[in-house]
Amino acid sequence: MALDAGTMIKKYHVALFLNGGTPSIPVWKQIKKSTDNTITMNAETQTFDYIVDEVPTTEINRYAPSLSQPITMYKGEPDYEFVFDKFFNQAVGADAHSEILIVFYGANDSSAYKAWKASCILQIDNMNPVESTITATITFNGTTKKGTAVVTNGVPAFTSSAVTEFAYTVTATDGTNPIEGATVVIGGVEKTTGADGKAVFYLINGKTYVIGAYKGDKVASAVETVNSVSPTITLKLEE
Repeated sequence: MALDAGTMIKKYHVALFLNGGTPSIPVWKQIKKSTDNTITMNAETQTFDYIVDEVPTTEINRYAPSLSQPITMYKGEPDYEFVFDKFFNQAVGADAHSEILIVFYGANDSSAYKAWKASCILQIDNMNPVESTITATITFNGTTKKGTAVVTNGVPAFTSSAVTEFAYTVTATDGTNPIEGATVVIGGVEKTTGADGKAVFYLINGKTYVIGAYKGDKVASAVETVNSVSPTITLKLEE
C-alpha cells in the first residue's frame, strides 16, 4: 500500500491492531469496525519561570497517546469479540493489559511501513446496544517502540528500530599482568580499569570504534568493529 507523493492520507492508511496473544507470541487483531481513528497525544508539559525571562518557558517532557474506539458490534468480528471479552469479564489489573500496534501505511520505509508498538491498557467505557457500539479507551503504557512493520495477508510483523547495546570489556595488560588504574577511552567516554585490568563499556552492536588506553607513558590503541559474540578485547600497553 505504498502511497505516491501528493496522496492525501485517509483513515484507512493508519491501521490499528491489538494483541490477543502474548508479547512473545502475538496474535494481532485489527480494529476494523470502529468509527473513529483519532490518536490523541496527551502531551505532559513542564513550565520553567527563568529569572532572566519575562514569560515562563514550557517544555514537553513526554507523550502518553490514547485512542477512544467506538467499535460497532458485529458478532464474530475479531475486534468486537476481543473487546467484548474485556467488557464481559470486567477485566482489571493484568487482564486489562494488551499491546497495540499502529501501522502508518502513508509512511513507508523501503519495503516496510513505519509503525509504533506499545504496551497498553484497555478501559471499557460503555456498551450502547441502541447504537450497536462498545467503546474502549486504549492508553499507551510505558515506552513506545518505533520501527517498521510488514503486513502480509492482514497479519503484521513488527521490527524495532531501537539501537541494541551490549557490555563490552576492555582489559589493559603489560603483556603478562593486568594493569590497574589505566584510562580507557571509547567514543569520548573515559573509564578506569580495576584491579583486574578491566573496564566495561556499553557499545552499539556492529559499530566501529577507536579504542585507546594509557597509563603514564604506556599506551595502546585499536580500531574494532564490535559485536556481542566476542564482547572483549585485550590491549597491551607499551611505551
